[in-house]
Amino acid sequence: MFRFLFGDKKSEQGTPARVSPPPPALDLKALREAELARANRTAQALTSGQLSKDVKVRMEQQRSGQLPWTSDLSVSEWAGLRAYRFRPLGQVMGSSFYHVGYVPNGLLSYYTNTHEMRAPTQAMYEGRRLALERMEQEAAALGAHAVVGVDLKRSSFQLQEDVVEFTCFGTAVTLENMPLPSRPILCSVSGQDLVRLLARGAMPIGLALGASFYYVRTDFWDLRQERSFYNQEMSHFSRAVNEIRRTVTHKLREDVKRLGGTGVVGGDLSLHVEEIAGGTGGNDEEIIDHILQALMVGTVISSVPRLETSIAPQLTVSLND
Repeated sequence: MFRFLFGDKKSEQGTPARVSPPPPALDLKALREAELARANRTAQALTSGQLSKDVKVRMEQQRSGQLPWTSDLSVSEWAGLRAYRFRPLGQVMGSSFYHVGYVPNGLLSYYTNTHEMRAPTQAMYEGRRLALERMEQEAAALGAHAVVGVDLKRSSFQLQEDVVEFTCFGTAVTLENMPLPSRPILCSVSGQDLVRLLARGAMPIGLALGASFYYVRTDFWDLRQERSFYNQEMSHFSRAVNEIRRTVTHKLREDVKRLGGTGVVGGDLSLHVEEIAGGTGGNDEEIIDHILQALMVGTVISSVPRLETSIAPQLTVSLND
């Protein structure tokens, strides 16, 4: 059984109990002023497209070994990277809170046609660009050749909430005894997959992105099909999904061409559907329209000479007995 001694109580031997010293007093005013100064430095650095002084100090400490490196690599990923002389430097991240511009209320009209929403689509590109650039700057400050396992995330966009948060994370790695590139290579593939690509003569050269927002209006024929007693395809909605898929695929391919790649690996297509009030029809019946949000991200690769290091498993326990 535990016994806790407080105040001036005496122990069983009659000696006064030891009292812990009070915690040091905090100067809350000084802490608030220091936090405000740091926030101002960060805001000024972001406005100029640079890393803040505090982040640069942390990156330099981590690069010099004063701080231990961190990563989201598994043991297998770490071992595979080390086999090719890649050394983890630390986790890097970038983020951006982006305001989505004016989306006219005319979208909600019964007479609005199905079309791509330009403001949210542009915001998705620009917000992600800012987040990726900031992650890339952190990787460059660490002296990285590449960032593996890049994970892009965003909060869901709704017309009622015009601010979207974009974040990206990854592990910065360097290739020992090799000169640094002008910019670190960003790739969504894992450390293990990076090793497999290099072993097959393929080099990641960047991330490609295709994104689009579509407003899908529910028209008269859609309403008739919804009320029908017969099984039938909702052709208008099917066409809208196919159209947005073709749009993001086309944008992804244009990004691949811009980067000079030959293909994409690890392509991931996500589609989100949101219901939204679309006005009223006959007999004051409420009409439900839809907003489609599609995103496709992948790692662009290009052909390079195959590396000589073998990643074949080595037998450590004899199976001959």
